[in-house]
Amino acid sequence: MLTVLGVVFLLGGVAFGWYGLRPLAVVPRLVRTEVVGPASVSSDDEFVVCRGRTQSVGETLSGPFTGKNCLGLEYEISERELTATEIPFTWGHRDDGVATVPFELRDDGGRVRVAPESRRFRLDTESETISVSAGEEPPERIRAFVEARGELSPTAGGPLASLGIGARRYTERRIDPEKSHVVAGRPEYRDGRVVLTNPSVIADGSPGAVALGRLRAAAFPLVAALTFLVVGAGLFALA
Repeated sequence: MLTVLGVVFLLGGVAFGWYGLRPLAVVPRLVRTEVVGPASVSSDDEFVVCRGRTQSVGETLSGPFTGKNCLGLEYEISERELTATEIPFTWGHRDDGVATVPFELRDDGGRVRVAPESRRFRLDTESETISVSAGEEPPERIRAFVEARGELSPTAGGPLASLGIGARRYTERRIDPEKSHVVAGRPEYRDGRVVLTNPSVIADGSPGAVALGRLRAAAFPLVAALTFLVVGAGLFALA
């Protein structure tokens, strides 16, 4: 029995470790690389960090919760829940998604095309959160979005609503047009132009701020990974 529990804890430690370390893989390269303007990006570069103003090249998107015009978005819906196996009153994941369109980074010296892919998309931009208390109706735009998704009821509630169980957070991050952004990734030559494809970082702050933010986000899963691994190893030793 102790051996089985040891395996469970070790696998949990590996899972937490992977979740915490994966976003940090690009951090050393990000902070070591000099930030350049769009005109300095070359398809011969293996990795670049480019800063410029974002500009649409045609298509745009609307934020699912705010309705604000943007060039890319990432959203998440979480709900306050009470479970026997987790920390009481934790925020549980309910839904998430991403969307993006090609855009350009520009400055007075030049421009470069950016072409993210949704399946590898992550934003290190300021988030905007709309909170809805348990049992309350969300704003009409959020209600319509959730109903269109068809995966959860627009309104959460229940007998523990007075304790906050069922409250929701609707979080949205965007690539806002005509704002300064940093994009990091590998440039390629496509259709007669240099394109930053599948960028590993799209941020509205400095590379240092991105690194610090990712380190903070990784702290809990890495501590959990270490705890699980230590407990798992201890159970194996006792078996």
